[in-house]
Amino acid sequence: MRTLDYVIFAIYLVGIMILGMAVSRYRQSGDDFHVAGRSMKWFPVGASILATVFSAINFTAFTEEVFSHGLYVLMAVPVFVIVAFPVIQIIMPFYHEMRPVSAYEFLEKKFDLRVRRLASGTFIIWRVFWMSVAIYATAIFLTAVTSINIYILIFIAGFTTTVYTLSGGMRAVMWTDVAQFIILFVSLVVGVIVVSNDQGFTGIIKNASINGLTKPFYPFDPQIFSPDPRIRITLWSALIGTFTAFLARYGADQMVVQRYFTARTLADAKRGFILNAVFSILSLLCLAFLGFAIHAYAKSKGIPAGSGAKPISYIGWFVASLPYGACGLLVSGLFASTMSSIDSGIHSCCTAFVTDFRNRNTHEKADSESTLIAERILTLLIGTVVTFTACFVGKLGSIFEIANKIINGIGSPLLALVLIGMYGRRFTASGVLTGGIAGILWSVATSIFVKHLALHYYAVANLIGTLFFCWLFSVIIPSPDGDKGLNIGNIVNTNEKM
Repeated sequence: MRTLDYVIFAIYLVGIMILGMAVSRYRQSGDDFHVAGRSMKWFPVGASILATVFSAINFTAFTEEVFSHGLYVLMAVPVFVIVAFPVIQIIMPFYHEMRPVSAYEFLEKKFDLRVRRLASGTFIIWRVFWMSVAIYATAIFLTAVTSINIYILIFIAGFTTTVYTLSGGMRAVMWTDVAQFIILFVSLVVGVIVVSNDQGFTGIIKNASINGLTKPFYPFDPQIFSPDPRIRITLWSALIGTFTAFLARYGADQMVVQRYFTARTLADAKRGFILNAVFSILSLLCLAFLGFAIHAYAKSKGIPAGSGAKPISYIGWFVASLPYGACGLLVSGLFASTMSSIDSGIHSCCTAFVTDFRNRNTHEKADSESTLIAERILTLLIGTVVTFTACFVGKLGSIFEIANKIINGIGSPLLALVLIGMYGRRFTASGVLTGGIAGILWSVATSIFVKHLALHYYAVANLIGTLFFCWLFSVIIPSPDGDKGLNIGNIVNTNEKM
């Protein structure tokens, strides 16, 4: 990075800190802290959803995957459209009718407090690990660009995000997310334009085609239709596995569904989700082209690029070689994607803990002084844990493998608990509690010991395993209370028309 690039990056960091602290002045109650007073319009809702889920994990993992293996990963893109139906027509109306703060409140009504806390605890552990991977992915990328020590970069990312999250509530988080969404998307578009002008759009595509990066579309790879679950990526694993992972993300993840709770109306929440889906697809297409460009750059420099190489190094060298300002803008975009994810994750973990654990015991109001102090302490604690853990996650494999085997896989037990809470009619509280714990252990074991399964199928295997354990233990451990009868059908029928 050159002086101008560092200046652009510094302006971004200072600007985000100022914006977060400025918006935080408007926080007046616990409801503002957790759900922004339920007053947000569709654009900040949608921008915040995208900024929340789109982190350096996506930035580096998607680009690395295209660089090394081609366009197989793009077979999962249609899932954004497929998953929209259950999210918009079923999940959003379900939550909107209850107007919760925690996504897991309804599990106490359906089963008991233990199940609610199991789901909330699973979410917190899941997202703390995810945030650590996001910070690590950012740091390893910036190390390749700047040559600054990776641990220093981990500390900068974790400390900066924790500070401005500490200063404000959901309103501050969402408006900084909007700014970071704009920075992220603009940086990607500018990056594509600069690369096309510098290397030549036709030349980049030709190099990708010659080196097999346009597979499985050209030349067509018939193996994508194989039912063999051991093949790394097939059409079926991409669609089914990604659908499962997305359903967990958009239907059971407190970090995302909390954005639905902030919307003024159900229609605003739905439009926000559609905005997220459209710009997510466009962002991934930009990243795919950048993967092509990085490969072309590596070949032009005589670097032996290929599936056995370390793409993250090439990404760093490539970005560092961009014209003045473009490098700083792309680095700012990457940092924006991570900071928006970390601030959202820290805030949502804090909300889940305070709502489902602390205040559930003390029965304190969300805007009490002791609760506000506890929230600040929790924010600092979670930010510290995430930053510390980020120093060690790199030993688990490539970013793409971590994302699909571990992160998406661990989200499946949480999705199972939510689906059972919505639809289950023959499940007992004790059975779901025991089965949920067994499902988490099953998911961890699957991620560690199962080596030859298609990457996207880990989420599916862990969902099926958790559902089975919950059913099995519900049969073995009957509950005198049985099903308390929360009926999703009655809620969905009240769906507000757009």
